[in-house]
Amino acid sequence: MKRRQKSLQFYILIPAIATVLIVVLLMSTLFSRAYVNIILQQENEVNTVGFEAVSQTVMPRINTSITEARNIMADERVVLYAGRSFASEKELIRARLSCRDYLSTEIARHEGICGLLFMRMDGSFFGVMPEGTFFRDDPAENPLPEKMKKQILDAALGQTVWAGPLSASVLYGYGNEETPRNIMIAAWKSRDVRYGQCCTLMMMDDKVFDDLFAVLQDGESTWRLFGEDRTEIWRTGSDETHPDPELLIRESNKGTILHDENGHSFCTFSMTLDSPDWTLVREVSMEEYEQMVRHVRHSIWIGAVLLILAALVGYQLWLKKFMRQFNSLENGIIRMGRGDLESVEFEPFSIGEFERMQEEITRTCGALTDQMDTIRRMEREQAKQEQIDQELAMAREIQTNALPREFPAFPGRTEFSLYASMTPAKEVGGDFYDFFLIDDDHLALVIADVSGKGIPAALFMMVSKTLIKTQMLSGCDPATALERVNAQLCERNSSMMFVTVWLAVLQISTGKGLACNAGHEHPALQRAGGDFELIKYKHDRFIGVRKDSRYNNREFELHPGDCLFVYTDGVPEATAGSMEMFGEERLTELLNACKGRGPEEILPKVKSDVDAFVGDAEQFDDLTMLCIRYNG
Repeated sequence: MKRRQKSLQFYILIPAIATVLIVVLLMSTLFSRAYVNIILQQENEVNTVGFEAVSQTVMPRINTSITEARNIMADERVVLYAGRSFASEKELIRARLSCRDYLSTEIARHEGICGLLFMRMDGSFFGVMPEGTFFRDDPAENPLPEKMKKQILDAALGQTVWAGPLSASVLYGYGNEETPRNIMIAAWKSRDVRYGQCCTLMMMDDKVFDDLFAVLQDGESTWRLFGEDRTEIWRTGSDETHPDPELLIRESNKGTILHDENGHSFCTFSMTLDSPDWTLVREVSMEEYEQMVRHVRHSIWIGAVLLILAALVGYQLWLKKFMRQFNSLENGIIRMGRGDLESVEFEPFSIGEFERMQEEITRTCGALTDQMDTIRRMEREQAKQEQIDQELAMAREIQTNALPREFPAFPGRTEFSLYASMTPAKEVGGDFYDFFLIDDDHLALVIADVSGKGIPAALFMMVSKTLIKTQMLSGCDPATALERVNAQLCERNSSMMFVTVWLAVLQISTGKGLACNAGHEHPALQRAGGDFELIKYKHDRFIGVRKDSRYNNREFELHPGDCLFVYTDGVPEATAGSMEMFGEERLTELLNACKGRGPEEILPKVKSDVDAFVGDAEQFDDLTMLCIRYNG
């Protein structure tokens, strides 16, 4: 009993525990995803507000600063010094001081501009920044990197390009704590008749960006601004890490949880500014949210473990109480398995399912007895059917072997080519064909259809085939042969079976022949180069019914290239599922589509088209065909 109890525990408890664990895992996973989605949706709303604020404040501010810088460039003092048309050194110094004072005043007055430089097309430049002035008329003294200088000088006239970030120490030649680390340069090229072409460079430093993006600094998120080449221009906070910009931008707005080099989790959102082509990225820490998810997951798993332990205790108590009932049920089933189908009695169980089970066992005993009798009867019937199937298979093999099947039929004869086939509707059929040489110059052709199907038709077919061949080999013409065979079949034909026959003899050397049609289908003839046509005339009576029936020969002649096709009614009367027949017209069209092919190609083509037409519908009649092409 203990062994059975352990087995029952294994087969019931293990799947149950596995199911509980899977459900708990799904619940925790679904909760995590739902919680994270809610958080991301909330953060996305914050992003929408922040990004909208950037669009409404930052972009107009930058555009305003560029407009002001253009106006400053147009001042007469700047234009005068840009032209460098001075009669003396004294005039040069006076113009430089006037330009410096003007630019210093304008830069101090405009908060969005930290410096203005003007670079001539030869690379010389002048301007003012918070910690110094620059009047370097020698292009060799230009401290800008060559790549940046080329980018600015090559810009189209009037087009604003952004370069940087660039440390101010590159321009000053020194640096301290007050020196801006990241300066972005907005540059554009203008033309004036007084000085030709000149590039204006408007400087924006970290402090400007701090003021522009002050609305975004919430103390919880990290904001990063990347240039067109993905170089970091500005960020909030004191985070010194440098994450991969491509990764931040590519995974932004997708809800993907990323991890920094310290293992902290975060999610990113981004927007692309229209002009300049910068990307603003917001990093949101997910540490607090993930801690909450882990806490809820732990609670779910602890609850699941407690539930499983409580279920195990309850199951043990239930198992001990009802194990005796299970043993009683098992004994009853064992008795049934040994063939003891008497009603099995049990003490009533205290659970409704067990009570129904013992009632079902009693009813099952009687049902099994009846079922076993039915099975034995079916086994006997199946054995008989298998014997019949074996006999039918043997009969089909005998019938098939009785028909000529080797092609080419007469390898040594080139005067004609011949092919024939027969497909029975059942295991054995009543159709048959035959062809044989009566002598070296005469070929007999036979195709016939016996009424009925199955074994009786097959036996009648074998007799008819043998009698016809015997009469033809004795030298009879087709009509005389059929009269004699008809008389022989009528002698002992109490089943009133009959045969439709098309019988012909062909003189190979001339192509002339005689044919007799005893109620058979119209043959189809194709003259060389022409179309197939049905040769229709009044037929004689089929054989096997009236002993006094008379038959007539009809002369025909085949010319080189002519083709003769004969068949049984299984071809035109092949019926599809819609009860539509294949028909003589469709057969004639199919034969004309095969013009120029040999008999060994025509018959398979007709067979495949008939099968395609019938589809899944049951075949009711045998399908037999014979075709000869006369070569002369």
